[in-house]
Amino acid sequence: MGYLFVRGWIVFLVLGSLVMQGCVSGRKKIELTRAERARMLVEVANGALLEGDPTGALQSLSEAEKVDDSLPELHHSYALAYLRKHELKRAIECAKKAVALNPEYPEANNTLGKLLMEDGKLLEARAPLQRAAKNAMSREAYKAWTNLGIIHYQLGDLAESEKMMDRAIDEAPAFACVAYFYRGQIKQRNNSLNSAILDYDHATRKVCASFGDAYLALGTAYEQNRQYELARKAFLEVEKRFPNTKVAQQAMDRVRFLP
Repeated sequence: MGYLFVRGWIVFLVLGSLVMQGCVSGRKKIELTRAERARMLVEVANGALLEGDPTGALQSLSEAEKVDDSLPELHHSYALAYLRKHELKRAIECAKKAVALNPEYPEANNTLGKLLMEDGKLLEARAPLQRAAKNAMSREAYKAWTNLGIIHYQLGDLAESEKMMDRAIDEAPAFACVAYFYRGQIKQRNNSLNSAILDYDHATRKVCASFGDAYLALGTAYEQNRQYELARKAFLEVEKRFPNTKVAQQAMDRVRFLP
């Protein structure tokens, strides 16, 4: 299903809704406002992004911008599209505009923080991430807590990083794959191997099952803990799940040196 089909389906739903309103009320068909038309095009763009078509997304966003350029979600989607096009600077500019239009927009704040992290501006990234993490209405605050934890990890403040990962896991224990992974890294570095193993195991379950680095880390923790058969099993699982990848090659290299 391409984004053009999605676009047509959205238009059909909106127009169908308006026709029904006209039938029920007996009034003339209601005209879409500029904001409603722009939002519809933003949804088309988001569908294109889901289909892996950032160029198509940018085309729809350009149309939406001509209709109403005051929507924060428009500029947030622009940021995501430019990121997919590897245009980091433009993505940051768009994310900043989205946040300027709505300072409490959690998704845009998290996106801005993540983009600034990718640009090496770790300290600047903290403010938008903190706003996103502390937004009580956000279902994805765990992502911002995780990103804050990664910043502290990269700055070498492992104790503070662990606190941030704890917050992420408390917010969304079933989805905090990356937080489990980094907390495992911290525990492994502190030689708390059993705790690290538990965290790595969580980072490979259910929705985290495609996280190859977590499987590899689980194997290394078992190896460090002298649980060699479990280490071998974990490494072979990496090769089975992620064949012909860098992480699989790393796992097989470690298998060769197990006792």
